[in-house]
Amino acid sequence: MHICMLTTTHQPYDGRIFEKEAKSLAKEHDVTIIAPSASGGVRKDGGVKIVAVRKPASNLLHPLTLWRVLRAGLGEECDVIHCHEPDALLVALLLKAVKGRKVVYDVHEHWPSEIPFDLGIPNSSGIAKVLESLLSRGEVLLARFADEKIAVSESVAERFCRNGTKPVIISNCSIASQVPPAPRTKSNCNVVYMAGNMQLFHGIRECIQAMSQVAATVPEVSLTFVGNVREDIGAIAAKTNPRPEITMTGYLPYREMYEILCEGSIGLLAFQPHYYNAYIGLPNKLFDYMLCGLPVVASDFPEIRNIVGETGCGMLVDPTDPDAIAEAIVYLLEHPDEAQRMGENGRKAVLERYNWGEMEKRLLEVYRQI
Repeated sequence: MHICMLTTTHQPYDGRIFEKEAKSLAKEHDVTIIAPSASGGVRKDGGVKIVAVRKPASNLLHPLTLWRVLRAGLGEECDVIHCHEPDALLVALLLKAVKGRKVVYDVHEHWPSEIPFDLGIPNSSGIAKVLESLLSRGEVLLARFADEKIAVSESVAERFCRNGTKPVIISNCSIASQVPPAPRTKSNCNVVYMAGNMQLFHGIRECIQAMSQVAATVPEVSLTFVGNVREDIGAIAAKTNPRPEITMTGYLPYREMYEILCEGSIGLLAFQPHYYNAYIGLPNKLFDYMLCGLPVVASDFPEIRNIVGETGCGMLVDPTDPDAIAEAIVYLLEHPDEAQRMGENGRKAVLERYNWGEMEKRLLEVYRQI
């Protein structure tokens, strides 16, 4: 079977699309990814064909990206189109109508809240609420014409559960084979926070304020941000006293990212509740922390609560309260045996259940049924 993966916003080497799904599907099928990129071109990587369509410099020209993805899709002879966003779903359904291909819709995000957020529309505004309602209805309607649906979590899947059917849950779990050997006992005071593009909704301000409080009790504590940071960290930190020690690594390849995480003592995950897509999300960074044996201090949100509560891998906090975040960090630093136990619980849970190997089985089974 030849599978063509369509994305209109993700990069060709996206972690879920390329590193996980495409490489897994390539074990049994021919796989092509069509994705926007700063430079176009066709190449082969990891057994996957990459067709990069040139992305316009301005987001206002996004319709041009859709046209280029559609044109590239028309040029690919495939059996199934696996799409990753609502507009990619629209393109896939057009290709289905023209060329009779089957369609798999892979829902990574709560797009009705994600799109207004990306457009800079305040989530509390009337415009955002109207737009969210229209997007939700449109996405659900289009999804009815897909031959199969996949969702990253139960919360994301909920809107698509109709007539007793629901999407197959394929969570964005970690690839266990990419992490270094079992981490050593954590004896340092380095707290890590990892994200692809860190913004204020990740709780950066609250975490820095919390770390300032922790530094007053544990002077040797430090905070490492792993990934690209879009905010002015220096300006935020300058407003705290004492000012916490902060390191920013920038983007790191998978292996280096895991090496840095394994050097930490605690994993922070402080998404803020005003961003609904984050509130119902199940971040892959949670599984990465667990895989690296880090106890987590995480937002008390539904999907996160389920995992942390079930596995006993960390502590849940109100992410809007720097005092609560600081209290949890201090507790784990002052109780290293308990922190180590939580880290071991998380690592064991990922190695046994919450790993991409288990999700790969579900994904391959979806295609066996198509």
